[in-house]
Amino acid sequence: MSTQNNITVLFDHQAFEMQKFGGISRYFYELIENLPLHSELSLRLTTNHYLREGACRPFQGMYVPERPYKWFKGIVKQWNRKGSIKRLHRGDYDLFHPTYYHPYFLEELPANKPYVITVHDMNHELFSASLGRAEQMKAWKHETILHASRVIAISEQTKADLLHFLPVEEDKIDVIYHGIQQQKQPYNGLHLPERYVLYVGDRNGYKNFDRFWNVFVRLAAEDQHLCLICTGKPWRSREQERIEKSGLNKRVLHFQANDLELGQLFQQARLFVYPSLYEGFGIPILEAFLNECPVALSRASCFPEVAADAGEYFNPEDEVSMYEALSHLLKDEERRQELIAKGKSRVQLFTWEETARKKLDTYQKVLNGY
Repeated sequence: MSTQNNITVLFDHQAFEMQKFGGISRYFYELIENLPLHSELSLRLTTNHYLREGACRPFQGMYVPERPYKWFKGIVKQWNRKGSIKRLHRGDYDLFHPTYYHPYFLEELPANKPYVITVHDMNHELFSASLGRAEQMKAWKHETILHASRVIAISEQTKADLLHFLPVEEDKIDVIYHGIQQQKQPYNGLHLPERYVLYVGDRNGYKNFDRFWNVFVRLAAEDQHLCLICTGKPWRSREQERIEKSGLNKRVLHFQANDLELGQLFQQARLFVYPSLYEGFGIPILEAFLNECPVALSRASCFPEVAADAGEYFNPEDEVSMYEALSHLLKDEERRQELIAKGKSRVQLFTWEETARKKLDTYQKVLNGY
C-alpha cells in the first residue's frame, strides 16, 4: 500500500493530443499541477497550449505550437499511443488515470494496476443524433467505465445520468467538482464594443444557440448599440448567411480567444449567456463569476448545482423565458451588481486545490482496496 508521499499516478496522452485548448485537457493539466503526489504523463508530442515549454513539470515530450490537424490524426497519434503502451508495460506506478475514453489500455495495463476514469458528461448518450461517431464513442466509454476501479463524476447531474445509462455501483462513483484559478488576470488588448452579450463555446445541437440567436435578434432590434460576441470555432457557412440576412454583420463579432483575451471578454460584457440544454459541469459559469460578469443561464442540467442563486435563470426551451431573463439583466443595473457580488462569493467554493484534494482521496480509496 502506498502512502500519500510516494504514490505515483500515470496519466496518458489522449486529452492532450485531441485538444489545443479545452475543458478536458485543462482539467487534467490543473489536476497534475495541484496533486500533492508524483505524477507522470505519457505523451511524446503535443500542440496543447497548457503544455507549452516549462508549463507542466511531468511533461517530458515535445511541444509544437502549430501542426496540421491531419498530421496529428495519423503518425503522431500512433507514436503517442505506442509511447503510452510502452509506459504502461513498465509498471513503475501505483495507479493509472486515462485522460479520455479510448480503451486501448485495457489489454496493456498490468493485472495488478488499478485505474480511475473521469466522466465529464453523458452527451453521447443523450444527444447521439447530433454528435459524430456517437455509437463508437459510447462503446469505448462504457467499456472503460465498467472496468474502472473507481469513477469520478464532475457533478451530481453527471452521476445521475451515468447511473441512468450504465449498471455502475453507486458507491464506486465519487462526485468531484471542477475548480478554477482564483486570480483574475487584467488584460486590455482587445478593442471591444461598449455594449455586448457574450457567448462562449460550440454552437451545435444541444448548445441551443439557435434559440438564443432568435432572442438576440429581438434584443438587438430594441437596442441599436447592443452587440454579440461569440468565441469558439469559426462561423460555418450557414451561420454566416444567417448573420448577413439579419443585417447585423457589424454587430456580431467572433474571436478565437486565448485565456487572457477570454478574461477581457468576460470583464467587459454586459452579461454572459449560457443557453445549453445540457452540460456535465459548465466551467464558463465560473469564469464569468471570477471576472465579475453577470450570468444568464438555463435552469437545466447541472447549472443550478454550480451557479446556485448567482445567476439569472430561464427555461432554455422557451424563447420568451430567455428573452425576459436577458432583457431584465441588460436593463436592471441593480440586479447586475447583485449577481456580480453573488458570483464573486460563489466562485470561491471551486478551487483546483480542493479538486485535487478530493482526487487524492479517490486514489487512496482505490489503493486501499475500497
